[in-house]
Amino acid sequence: MLNSLYIKNFRLFQELQIERLGRINLFVGKNNLGKSCLLEALRIYAENASPKVLAELILERGENWEFEMRQYHNHSLPDSDNPLRYLFYGYHFPQLGEEGIEIGPVQPIQERLKLRLQTYQMIETKEGQRFTRIDQPHQSTPPLEETESVIEIEENGEIKSLIRLNKDLKTYLTKRHQTRLNVQRVPTQPLTPDKVAVLWDNINVQPTLRKTVFQGLQLIDEKIQELVLVGRNGNITPILIYNDHDQRLPLSSLGDGMTHLFHILLALLNARDGLLLIDEFENGLHYTVQPPLWNLIFKLANELNVQVFATTHSWDGVTAFEQAAQHSDEEVMLFRLGRSVRKSDNGKVIAIDYAYGKLQAVTEAKLEVRG
Repeated sequence: MLNSLYIKNFRLFQELQIERLGRINLFVGKNNLGKSCLLEALRIYAENASPKVLAELILERGENWEFEMRQYHNHSLPDSDNPLRYLFYGYHFPQLGEEGIEIGPVQPIQERLKLRLQTYQMIETKEGQRFTRIDQPHQSTPPLEETESVIEIEENGEIKSLIRLNKDLKTYLTKRHQTRLNVQRVPTQPLTPDKVAVLWDNINVQPTLRKTVFQGLQLIDEKIQELVLVGRNGNITPILIYNDHDQRLPLSSLGDGMTHLFHILLALLNARDGLLLIDEFENGLHYTVQPPLWNLIFKLANELNVQVFATTHSWDGVTAFEQAAQHSDEEVMLFRLGRSVRKSDNGKVIAIDYAYGKLQAVTEAKLEVRG
């Protein structure tokens, strides 16, 4: 488990430091304060900042729009305008030699991932061509030609991979990579049918996990007996089977909350020994369903050794979290993201933590933790 978190120069975060994390962590705050960005940072860390995941983050937010538009008009995009710049603080690349993105624990520092901009050049050697970093390109006489801007990804003091900015991001989507941690996520939009099929196949052969899914779905409809997936090639539909009649219903016919619940259960049961990231936990879920769902998450997170990070906009989500925490032995943490009021911080985003004792006081007093 991550026992702390440090994020620097990533999207909205100039520098965010969280000294203590629990097994279950809930983040609240106003819009545009970085709740989703924080989950993105955790995903990057867990997946070793693979080019694939960085490309996915850009494409999921539609930040590739300028490249697509210029490509349509057959115009090239300068390296400085590459859409990967949106990952960096202020939405622009740092200058050469400046600090880039850092993500990882507060300590030890060497375990943090680092992403920075560098200049490379293809040079000829006796052994053939070699792609080499040019440390001080502006001081070369005569000026260097045919250099490239590259994002270096450093892990444990070693350069693990390079992202060449002159390539289309979509070329990275099929690249295989080795992850640091198993990470599963439930975004604000429903999981794709193909993703659902993969997650379901992973647990379908394990009767205990299958039963857990059915028990979880019963939080909304206690008459559900089983669920099956029908279809193929991306056209896959979850079908609910009931114990009191022969009717078969598509899971989606029970509303967005049932789909969201199903995706949370699938992701959690596939996150063994890793991280589960849930963006907007309360999506479609009635407030009466949220406390027992948190109870189930607490229980399964312990059994499967999963560390959970979730966000919410809802006060119901906060109170449900606190109610479940009363009956859990797990360490739970609530964090409010907000702007620092210190002049020296220039309004940077900070996290205020509420461990269980403080969390209980917050909900009893109905204090506004959302900002």
